[in-house]
Amino acid sequence: MDSPHLMRRLRAAFDARVFNHGDYNLVYGQPSGSSTPLVIGYRHVPLEMVLCPVDPATEPVLRAPQEPDPVTVGLHNVATVADTGSGYQVETVTGFRTWFDVSEHARVPVGDLTEDGVADLDQRADAADFHGFMTAFMDELDRLYAVSDPAEAVTPDPGLDGAPKTW
Repeated sequence: MDSPHLMRRLRAAFDARVFNHGDYNLVYGQPSGSSTPLVIGYRHVPLEMVLCPVDPATEPVLRAPQEPDPVTVGLHNVATVADTGSGYQVETVTGFRTWFDVSEHARVPVGDLTEDGVADLDQRADAADFHGFMTAFMDELDRLYAVSDPAEAVTPDPGLDGAPKTW
């Protein structure tokens, strides 16, 4: 299975599970551990990503029963995003948490679709674009959480009479 064929297969799996699929750029993400691989859709407006677990060995239009639903992560529900040096950690306010890597050259498990059970995916340009997206995402979170004057964060808001509010 060549890289363009694998890309089309992963795109079909994402498209079958995500309503507005055409709005997203895609990359393949390999989670840490034995978690299900991800097709990650991402876009700059609005700033969000969809983490779509897929089994690259199954027919793209079919959803394997064990595959969890896609998770959308945006500024409205993100708790943390971190660059771990070897990938990313993403956590939402609802408790969803995952760690994954997006590499330029991925070895994707495809089961019986190839002789050795894996296919090579060349996603150099897409991986570079995704890493730029993640930098922008983390920069925007930093901007949202930044306090311009540290004193503002601890000074009580005075009431009309100048005394600090008690509630």
